[in-house]
Amino acid sequence: MRSRPGFSTWARPALLATFASMVGCSTLKVGADYDRGAHFSTFHTFVLMQREHQSVHNPLVVQRTEDAVKDELMRKGYRLATNPVEADFSVDFTVGSQERTDINSYPEPYARVGWAGWGLGAGGWGGSYWGSNIDVRQVREGTLSIDVFDARNHRPVWHGWAKKDLSQQDIQQSEQPIRAAVAAVLAKFPPQ
Repeated sequence: MRSRPGFSTWARPALLATFASMVGCSTLKVGADYDRGAHFSTFHTFVLMQREHQSVHNPLVVQRTEDAVKDELMRKGYRLATNPVEADFSVDFTVGSQERTDINSYPEPYARVGWAGWGLGAGGWGGSYWGSNIDVRQVREGTLSIDVFDARNHRPVWHGWAKKDLSQQDIQQSEQPIRAAVAAVLAKFPPQ
């Protein structure tokens, strides 16, 4: 084990609190991809594809996502087509979550006191040493995918996604996290 001069046991709680706050922070990860040959400037009206979301156990999540997608696209200036034949593009989404196990190892400082060895003189010495600690936790990761299709040829032209580690509050009060995820994904639509 290696000695860390000047690092004592009083620093352990501060290090653990810092690490816990980094682990506890869950940021929204967002990305997008698109067809470079698509003509997004011709898109003015949209329709949401109607389908059953079998993997989602809470129908409110599906409804909230649909409402958020419609609201965000209309906020961007697109119009919801009353007749699907009149739409320039159609939008589909997938929302869900799955359990994941995160395993992290990080150094755990602790102090030891020992005695000087041969030729080092009498007396004690002390210092901090580094051990290891392993943190295992179950995480529920939420995912949202939004896909845009050209209504004229039914080809996919844009795909956006978001992922986030969900807190219990996110699960129990899903409307705000869903709206935030939809807004973050659609911020990348249309591509610049």
